[in-house]
This record gives sequence, C-alpha cells and structure tokens, in this order.
Amino acid sequence: NRLRQFFQSVPAATHSDIVIATGDLIDFFEAETRQEKMLDIQIEQFAHLLDDYNIKVLLALGNHDIFSFRWSDNKLKVHQNNSGRARAAWTRFVPCFNYGTYYSKSFQAGSTTYKFIFLDDSFYWLNPEDNSEIPYVDKPQIYWLNAQLQESANDVEVIFMHIPLADSIPQPEYSMGLSSVLRQNPSARLIFAGHNHKNIVRSYQSSNGIKLVQVQTGALVLNKENWRLIRLTENNILVSIPGKTESEIVIPVK
Repeated sequence: NRLRQFFQSVPAATHSDIVIATGDLIDFFEAETRQEKMLDIQIEQFAHLLDDYNIKVLLALGNHDIFSFRWSDNKLKVHQNNSGRARAAWTRFVPCFNYGTYYSKSFQAGSTTYKFIFLDDSFYWLNPEDNSEIPYVDKPQIYWLNAQLQESANDVEVIFMHIPLADSIPQPEYSMGLSSVLRQNPSARLIFAGHNHKNIVRSYQSSNGIKLVQVQTGALVLNKENWRLIRLTENNILVSIPGKTESEIVIPVK
C-alpha cells in the first residue's frame, strides 16, 4: 500500500521524470507454502503493479529479490542458490532489466552528460571462509563497470546499487574488485544504495581529491517519507532531505 500511495502522489507532486528504487523490491523470489510447494509469483505481481502507473521506472536488484525461503524443523532457511532463475524472471517481466540485471542510461542537463550505472550486487550469501569483497560484484560485471567508467572523459557517473560500501573503501587484495575500480575511476561522483533501511550519507576521498558521496535512503515500508528527490542540473546534483524537496546535499560537477 505504501508503494501505491507513493506512485499516486509523489512523482506528480515533485514533477519527477523517473522513479528509481535501489532493491528489495519484493519479499522473496520464491518461498515454500504449507503444501510444500514453491511459490514464485511475486516478481510478476510487482511488474503488474508498475504497469498501473504512467512513469518511467529504473531499478537495481536487492538480496530479497533473489532469495529462496524454505522451512526445516519449523525454522526458516534462506539461500540464494536459485539466483540465476530469479534474475531470468526479472529480465522477463520488468522492462528495465530486459537486457540484463546491470545496465546504464545516459541523460543530458544543459551541456552536462550524466551516466546512471545500475549494478547488480544482490548476491551476498557468502560462506564465512570466502574472502570475496562485500558488496560482491562478479568479475564480468566488474570489467563491464570499468569499461563504462572509462567510456567517456566528459560524462558524470552516478552509481545505483543495493548493498552499500562500508564506512571506508577497503584496500582489496585483488586489483579488479569494486573498490579498486572506483579508486581507479574517480569520475564517479555519487552512489545511491539501500539495504540498511536507514537514511545515511557517507563521503569517501578519491585519488584525485574529489569526494565520492554515498547516499542511502530508508525503506518506504517503514516510513512513507523515505524517498528523496534528485535533481540534475548543468553544474550540480541536488539530493533532497528524505520526504522533502529541500536539498540536503549539493554536489558540484563542474
């Protein structure tokens, strides 16, 4: 109901062109019923909900969007072993994912070109002995991201993903993890993430002295004011206070 209320009021009131959500769009990809059958219809139901509203929607996947739930000894068992089937369903039913669960879109504001990069870091069910970096982005996607960031020397990149960077960008022991790619490409100015269900703003120092800012927004299901207005101008990116149109963050891009 909160999501429907949002679509019915906020985009029109804020004169928005696009709605963006950074994951955990549904509760689960599939779950076991009392009859011990797997139910996997939430993605299709979510897609039908989006069809009810006449506004462009761009999304990133969250960990819940590829979760499988089973019951064993009256305990809930969670895994992401069927993430391939989950991602296939997302690409089949939701238009922004039709060409894959990570993608980019470019927009123009005056003489400034903005590139929005949507990552898929939804898989995080790693074994304790697995030393992969969290947020986890697989190798093909890392190479794609690096190419996207290097494609143009003139655009401004904004990254959308679900699981955020930690308090500080770690020094990874491998040369082509997410942290190292961001360090090598300081043209990325802003990250939008979710996952923690809190409104959080963090800044990271990049190699050329320009800050990389990460913005998280709380879950809409917890508070109807957990949304932000993003405005792209020729000279600045303006990010609002949650639930309001007044700016909390202004990021110069020129």
